[in-house]
Amino acid sequence: MNILFANIPFVKYDSKGNIYTGPNAGSRWPWTSPGLTDYACFPFFMSYAVSYLIKHGIDANFYDGVALKHWDYELVKSHIAKFQPDILFLETSTPLFPIIKELAIWAKESFSSRIVLVGPHIQAYANDLINESFIDHCIVGEYEKPALDIVSKLDKAKPIYVYDHIEDINLINGENFLPFRHQDYLYNYWDSSMNTPRSQLTVSTSRGCPFKCTYCQWPKVMNNGQYRNRLPELVIDEIKTVISTYQDFINNLKAEAHVNYHHLIKKQSELSQKFRQYANQGKVTQAIYLYSEEWRIANLINEKGIQSIFFDDDTWNLGGKRITELCKGLKDIGLPWTMMGRIDTTSLEIYDLMVESGCAGMRFGVESFNQKLLDNTKKNLSAKKSYENIKYLITRFSGMEFHFTTMKNLPGETQQDWDNDLKILNELKEIGANHNNNIHWQNSDCVAFPGTELWEEMVALGKGEELKNLDLYDGSTHNNEKLAGTVGWLGADYQPKWSKYSQMGEPTNLPSS
Repeated sequence: MNILFANIPFVKYDSKGNIYTGPNAGSRWPWTSPGLTDYACFPFFMSYAVSYLIKHGIDANFYDGVALKHWDYELVKSHIAKFQPDILFLETSTPLFPIIKELAIWAKESFSSRIVLVGPHIQAYANDLINESFIDHCIVGEYEKPALDIVSKLDKAKPIYVYDHIEDINLINGENFLPFRHQDYLYNYWDSSMNTPRSQLTVSTSRGCPFKCTYCQWPKVMNNGQYRNRLPELVIDEIKTVISTYQDFINNLKAEAHVNYHHLIKKQSELSQKFRQYANQGKVTQAIYLYSEEWRIANLINEKGIQSIFFDDDTWNLGGKRITELCKGLKDIGLPWTMMGRIDTTSLEIYDLMVESGCAGMRFGVESFNQKLLDNTKKNLSAKKSYENIKYLITRFSGMEFHFTTMKNLPGETQQDWDNDLKILNELKEIGANHNNNIHWQNSDCVAFPGTELWEEMVALGKGEELKNLDLYDGSTHNNEKLAGTVGWLGADYQPKWSKYSQMGEPTNLPSS
């Protein structure tokens, strides 16, 4: 039985025929940007599911069209066809659902594949989707256990699985539970928001987040509010294991390539020429394939092994004892690393340990410096403490990068609120620059993704049908659709409401040490 997990790339064209590309699985807000993007986030939900099946004796396969840079759907189909999948798992984000639907229908018609939809879009629409003739199963939440159940039971498996999660994310069959990683394109996984060298190893030390921000999709929709972290010693073991095995892989390739080094250089040049030729002739599928092959060979020639680490947790810096143990191991490894976390969950002295152990950059979700707006989204964050901690960090350390994720069009926001946030950000940038730090931020519109509390409130207002316009959810800055404006439906005098899931935003399962 051929089992395939597929990460389908995000590809769009504008009215002038210009291509836009972007991620799918692994992205908290899939987007497209002009041209052929270099960005590829690591798809943890999918890679853990593949590993889980393999550990249970199932020969599962993994195809990542984003990492492989297959920016053409005919090329994607040709690679899926090589697997002739009997069961096809498709991770489905909201903006990609129309594309996933077409590919699911094609796979059903071409191979009679059993189609399983997984991913963040499914939670809100599973009961509707399961009625589609081309869909056999829907999985809400993490999908290791449901995937194994479907593969084992086939027709006797349930049509819909809801939050059937593994409890222990540390060990499987007594061994460190690691996500499946394709060695031959590990180099392609890359988060460019900070200037750390490639190859960049993406690691997750936890699942979920204790906090209950109303706009945040994954912790609610994928993890069901459940926060679990991995033992520090197993995280360090994972990093050391991947560094070692990948280096062996690279050394073997280098040994083979050394014999044919000049042949590889020549082949790269030929591929580059053919790519331009096919592109000029409008042969998109052939051109994209040659582009991905040229990229692969160029990386083979220049690859040096793992050079940096990126911790892609929803909130990395939770639990002082845990972070201290991680820092001890990271100092021993000796590579530069970056993380994504909250600005208020770490004692100030822990930051010293982080920097001493190789931390070269920190990403924080600050959203706004306006307390009312933070309260409106149940961020459970003091704007004053957020500002003070940031100022402490950018003056305490030097030669580092700090990246802040911010939001515009938060519930109840005015233009003056955003102007004030922007003023503060620019002030912090100047202060950081005076201490030789690189300060930057991204600004996203606050969008009500399916399944989030914001989305549920808007559905309750009778806006459910309007929110089914999935073109609204492309997170790119060039997107002309203005889903963010829908937050205005909540009203300028908006106040957050109690809910069973989040109550009034109090965190749950927050590590005490």
